[in-house]
Amino acid sequence: MPAPQRLHSEYVELVLREVSVRATVTPPPTIYIGGGSPSALSTNLLKSLLSNLKTTGEFTMEWNPEQVTDEKIKLALDFGVNRFSLGVQSLNDNLLKMLGRHHSAKMALNALDKLNAAFGTGSCDLMFCLPNQSTEDFLNDVKALINMDLKHISFYGLTLKKHSKLPTQPEDLYPEMYLKATEILQTAGLHRYEVSNFAKPGHESKHNLVYWKRGSYLGVGPSAHSYLDGVRSYVEGKYLPWKKWVLNGCQKRDLTQDIPDTYGKEIEAVWLALRTKEGLSLKEYEKEFGREFDISKVEPFIKSGWLAVNGGSLALNGEGWLWLDKILLNS
Repeated sequence: MPAPQRLHSEYVELVLREVSVRATVTPPPTIYIGGGSPSALSTNLLKSLLSNLKTTGEFTMEWNPEQVTDEKIKLALDFGVNRFSLGVQSLNDNLLKMLGRHHSAKMALNALDKLNAAFGTGSCDLMFCLPNQSTEDFLNDVKALINMDLKHISFYGLTLKKHSKLPTQPEDLYPEMYLKATEILQTAGLHRYEVSNFAKPGHESKHNLVYWKRGSYLGVGPSAHSYLDGVRSYVEGKYLPWKKWVLNGCQKRDLTQDIPDTYGKEIEAVWLALRTKEGLSLKEYEKEFGREFDISKVEPFIKSGWLAVNGGSLALNGEGWLWLDKILLNS
C-alpha cells in the first residue's frame, strides 16, 4: 500500500536525518534508492532527497512506469543518478491488473524508452510463474525487453502467501519458464551473473554485487537491513518504530542485530556465493573457515550435473540454477 502524500515530506526528512547520523563513508561507493519507489515523490521532495545524496560510483534509482516524467528524469540526471531500475513485472495488462499495478504494458514500454535513452544503462524487473501466465506470455515479455536494447533484466518467480486470494500458480511451468528465458537472454548477449540477474558485459549491478559477495552496506529507512562489520541489523517494525528510532538519534543499541554463529556464517557464505556465476571459491572458503570444503557432501549434485568444480570454484551448473535451496538442504 503506497504511503499517503502527507507522509512523503516527513519520510524524506527522516531518511536524510538517518543518513547524516549513520553514513560513515562519505561519499559511499554506490547508492541504490528504492524499496517502494522514489519516483512517487513530488519533484520538490525528490530534489531534496537527491541533492543530499552523493556517490563516486553507481547511483541507481527505482521507478514505477506510471511515474516516469521528463522533469523527474532531468532532475535525477542533474543530481548524479546514472542507472535506472524499472518495475515492469509483466507486459500483460490482465496480469498487471491482477497484481494491483497502476500501469499498463504501454506505459511500461514508454517509460523504458525514456529511461533507456536518458541513462543508457539500467534494469527492468519481470515476474514469472504468475497465476494464469503461460510460458509463451513470459517469454514474449523477455523478448520485448531485449528488443528495446535493455542492458540488464532481472526476473523472479512469484511466491504466494497462504490463503492468498489470487488464482493457483502454474508451478509445474516454473522450470520451463526459467530455463527457456535464460537461453533467450544468453543468446541475446545478456549473461547470467546471479540466479535472477542477467546483463550485457559491463552493465552488472555493482551495488547488488556487494550483497552477494558479503560486502558491507548501510540500509536506510523503515525495515532496511544493514551489514556492517559482519553483523546484520535493522529496526524492528515498520514506519512508526523507525520514525521514533530516528528522532531518538539512531541509537545503535536499539537496533535488532543478527550475529550468526560459525555454522550460520558458513551456510550464508556458501548460499550467497553459489548464487553468482563465479560460485564458491574453495580457497577462500578454506581461508575463512580454517578447513577444506567437504566436496563429498555435494558429490551427488556434481554427478547429476547440478554443480561443477571449475578452476578451484564450486558453481551451479545446468538445472542446478533452479534448485539451489534443495542443494543446500541436502548438503
